[in-house]
Amino acid sequence: MNFFAEETRMTDSQHSPVSKMELSREEIYREWLRIKCATPSYYGLLGVPELESDPLVILHAGRRVKRKLRAYQIGQYRKQALDLLAEVGQAMVVLTSKEKQPAYDRELEGRWKAAIEESYRAHVEGAGRDPGVLEAWLNACVTCGVPVTRLLPAMVHKLGPRLKEWPPHGEHKLNLPVGLWVYRDAVALGQCLHVGRLERRIEAVKHVQKLLGVSEGLARLVAEEVSRSLHIFARARFLCEAKRDPEGYLLRVGRRIHRYGGHLGRKAEILATIAALLGMHRKVLEQALERIGEPTGEVSAARKATLASKRAAKDAKTVVQWLWFRPQLVMVSAAVLVGIAMLTLALVVATGLWNPWKGKAAPAPEVRPPARVTEPAAPPPGSLEPAPTDLEALQEFIKKYPSAARPPAEGETQKPKEVEPAPKQPPKNPRPGPGKPPTTFFNIPAERAPDK
Repeated sequence: MNFFAEETRMTDSQHSPVSKMELSREEIYREWLRIKCATPSYYGLLGVPELESDPLVILHAGRRVKRKLRAYQIGQYRKQALDLLAEVGQAMVVLTSKEKQPAYDRELEGRWKAAIEESYRAHVEGAGRDPGVLEAWLNACVTCGVPVTRLLPAMVHKLGPRLKEWPPHGEHKLNLPVGLWVYRDAVALGQCLHVGRLERRIEAVKHVQKLLGVSEGLARLVAEEVSRSLHIFARARFLCEAKRDPEGYLLRVGRRIHRYGGHLGRKAEILATIAALLGMHRKVLEQALERIGEPTGEVSAARKATLASKRAAKDAKTVVQWLWFRPQLVMVSAAVLVGIAMLTLALVVATGLWNPWKGKAAPAPEVRPPARVTEPAAPPPGSLEPAPTDLEALQEFIKKYPSAARPPAEGETQKPKEVEPAPKQPPKNPRPGPGKPPTTFFNIPAERAPDK
């Protein structure tokens, strides 16, 4: 760390004219954070576009602002720097929370509507209807932190019958707030849709400004705000429709000009310029011009059906998001429903209203066909094994002639063979008589040795 530079910076801040006086909150916003709004929102405090939905962008912006404020922690503005750091931390917590951010956005939109009404009464009522008055009104809204470029359609609808008080401007004789609305769409298309070269897109946007009669101050205000929140405009509904269906979007722009009293003279030059920003072919432009004069009854009915379907999809998405962040509630509800279903099924089965086993017969035993007894095949000729028929004949012959005698010839009678009596055989183990003892090893007399 460079201590010499740090000491020099602190010495200069002590002797600077700004440090000798007490800074108000507005001066702190302007001097430290370069914020022009006296009461900025959390988005303005972090330096991100209004209604930013990316948490990573919010976190990076908050850390960048905290690094700036920590340089003022040492010195006479320590308390104010700490208070502002706490406010920045609270802004980061609210804007990165999926539950707190929608509630804060609704509150912020209510504050914007009140600021628009107040600035309108202060700058427009009792004054003329010229570009200078409209520019003063919009600048007052910007000072209050209102994103006027994104709220231009809502402001035009809010004016309602008072739009007739604004004199027509430009070649298309369109009221200035409506012309500014169309010019905002052209600026967003030129910056978000990279169709063609950049020089041609800039020329087309300037041509739209000239055709609508938008002053330089209003054009600068719109262009700066669109450039500052370009990624939010890239996700806007009208830009998504222009990417998906350029012919339908061009048709909507033409009918918008018709609805608010303008005319499409000189072969609808403004629509041709917007078609060039969209990259459309000339034939598609001619078809869109033919459809602009058709009655819009069927289109309005289709539009109503589309809005109803989008509203239903949005409600379903809200419910799904609400349930997504409450998994315990979903699990308990699923368990309760499963328990109720099982209990109902048990009661139905117990009362006999439904028998799941009724009509289910026992499976019949499998009947197998009897095994086929195959006769042994005859041996091939030349084999040593006899045939089955020869074996049967041989067995019959043995039964009929059990002896090995020759069988009698035809006409010869066989004499019965005299059977000789079998000789008597001595018994295998004769018993010794009572008078003479049997000769054994012990009673054999010893042989006498020969005389020498």
